[in-house]
Amino acid sequence: MDSLVVDRAKSSVLILLDFSAASDTVSHHILLSILWNMGITGHAHSWFQSYLTGRSSPPHHGVPQGSVLGPLLFAIYTTSLGQIIHSHGFSYHCYADDTQLYLAFPPDDSTVSARISDCLSDISAWMKAHHLQLNLSKTELLVFPAKPTIQQDISICTDSLSPAPTSVVRNLGVMIDNQLTFTDHVASVT
Repeated sequence: MDSLVVDRAKSSVLILLDFSAASDTVSHHILLSILWNMGITGHAHSWFQSYLTGRSSPPHHGVPQGSVLGPLLFAIYTTSLGQIIHSHGFSYHCYADDTQLYLAFPPDDSTVSARISDCLSDISAWMKAHHLQLNLSKTELLVFPAKPTIQQDISICTDSLSPAPTSVVRNLGVMIDNQLTFTDHVASVT
């Protein structure tokens, strides 16, 4: 968590999104269109088309896993997701198919639940349009209160996703608690 957020006595929320079988569901048609719009045309575009379709994966979906290009193509495929996240005032980090959204806010901000719900609804619509799906069992929400004595009442409700705030999450193998003590992580390692 950014020390400026703590210094300014703001609370923060961390939302961990996990894509289900992300590499297997990437639409070749959409990916090739994105590459074309990025200026990858002509022979280079034909090379990508051949690369994607000359595999034993389903005929119109998936990027090769275990390759150098697989993660890069997935990152390119999901680039427009960042615009949606930013449009709701969130920041984000992506690592392969794990996406972390975070937002700092004044503890008395009554719009946080609605902002999170709206952002997640738009993400869900984007994912549906891009043939991706969230792994609901691995999508988590963690609230870092501005002060330990503050209780943030955050309730999220969307059509397909309603993560309840938890006190500990696992992010890229690290257990993070809402007070940043790392007690749970140390216990899980030892």
